[in-house]
Amino acid sequence: MRIGIDGRLWNETGVGRYIRSLFKYLPELDQENEYVWFLGKQEFDTLEMPNSKWRKVETNIHWHTLAEQVYLPQVFNRENLDLLHFPYFSFPIFYPKKFVVTIHDLIFDHYKTGKASTLPYWFYLIKRLGYHVVLWIATRRARTIFTLSNDAKSEIVDHYSVDPNKIVVTYESGEIDDIRKKFTGSQFNQMKKLAPYILYVGNVHPHKNVESLVLAMKDIPNFKLVLVGSDKFFYPKIEEFVKKQNLQDKVEIIGAVDNNQIGAWYYFASASVTASRMEGFGIPPLEAMNLGCPVIVSDIPVFHEVYGEAATFFNQNDPADIAKVIKETLSNKKLLAQKIRLGYKRAASFSWKKMVQETLSTYNKVANE
Repeated sequence: MRIGIDGRLWNETGVGRYIRSLFKYLPELDQENEYVWFLGKQEFDTLEMPNSKWRKVETNIHWHTLAEQVYLPQVFNRENLDLLHFPYFSFPIFYPKKFVVTIHDLIFDHYKTGKASTLPYWFYLIKRLGYHVVLWIATRRARTIFTLSNDAKSEIVDHYSVDPNKIVVTYESGEIDDIRKKFTGSQFNQMKKLAPYILYVGNVHPHKNVESLVLAMKDIPNFKLVLVGSDKFFYPKIEEFVKKQNLQDKVEIIGAVDNNQIGAWYYFASASVTASRMEGFGIPPLEAMNLGCPVIVSDIPVFHEVYGEAATFFNQNDPADIAKVIKETLSNKKLLAQKIRLGYKRAASFSWKKMVQETLSTYNKVANE
């Protein structure tokens, strides 16, 4: 069987992590099928294919564009694929052959990002309509829909009237290298200077609700909130918000951190916090659990599904409750020890290799239908 994988979003955060895991584990798990990877120029030039059954095709066509709809089907059709996997919902709607799609979440259905767009607002609205059209078609034409949690599955069934049997849940993972012995002296000094701190890792899009974390810091003495992440629009807005609240001494924005350094930030944090109003899964708190960092998160269904009793939960809509739960958790040494122990156990139950194995099983099943 000849399987194509659309790897154009290789360097994106959540979706990229998903794609890179497929690339890492499929060679180990599948020696039978052939694979064709469609990659942007940077990855095409730098990635080595693991064996002779794998090949790469340079595909410099951006997602969410007219070119994706017009020209990309031609690129895919030339490869004579038995099955094509779109690891993100954006796909060329005129591609005629068999495919599967991964819908990570439906956050875009709930939260508008037009204020962050550099496009005229009317044009943004047209693109938003296009998003819904493409997603609706994907739910109808895909042979199987992958998603990352049962909560996300329920959303897809509810919003797009999809047969639940068509959706396969494949959990992601928080596996992370423990690099405590690898970080530099300057990094250690930075962490020591900021300590004690609570850590947030990720983007700060509206659904992440980081403003509520910032406001909670007014009532949390002796701790700083460290924000790890970067973008050109939302992080500057958070920085403005911090200044407006006069909390510059309580909130530190350190920007993006390399994957091989983030483990140390978790390790030295007093806790990992996330106040999201909605998620498809949620990788950073699992990363924290893997490194013995207590996790305190919002009280939403998907977080109960993924983290279970290993996390402590707060009302994400109430900064006062966020502050209360964080203070009570950090002051209770017995509770912290229990959560750390449960966190190790919980994180160990999620595996990227397992996710890829379940994905491969679906490839084989769909291709033979």
